[in-house]
Amino acid sequence: MLDPLSLNKIWLIGFMGCGKSTLGAKLARVLSYKLLDTDLQIAAQENLSIERIFQEKGEMYFRDLERGLVKQLEQVASPLVIATGGGLPLHTPLKGTIVYLNLDFESLHARLLNDPNPRPLFKDKKSLRALYEQRAPLYKKMATLSLDAKGAPKELALQLVTLLREQTPHNRAH
Repeated sequence: MLDPLSLNKIWLIGFMGCGKSTLGAKLARVLSYKLLDTDLQIAAQENLSIERIFQEKGEMYFRDLERGLVKQLEQVASPLVIATGGGLPLHTPLKGTIVYLNLDFESLHARLLNDPNPRPLFKDKKSLRALYEQRAPLYKKMATLSLDAKGAPKELALQLVTLLREQTPHNRAH
């Protein structure tokens, strides 16, 4: 197990559909950390789906909720794996270990087509590609480390634990 003091917060970032929530659950279980999914937390807090929050209150309201949640999480002392919404790291600075789950566009598109959960920013393939091309370099730039997110979640979680162990001695603060 990793030393909780050296990796207090592990933020999973990446494009919608890359597997942050699924991998986050597996990683939290492997590390014996608590998992927090920011989208699920906000939906529960507002008693609305993310799609309804976007429709009824707007994206700016949603981003304000994300910023507020990040501030709360920064005060939590216990170790956390945090699965972020796709846009959260682009609007809110994160402190801790930031893991970019990288997945090629075609794989993401295929996952999103089969996803029963509506995504407020997924309208069509062309606009999705434009959003992907805008966000991917930003995710990469802000990440402490990157993981190719193709593969089974359990295997990816074990790969990620290995990567985290390798970087723990010289963990960078963000």
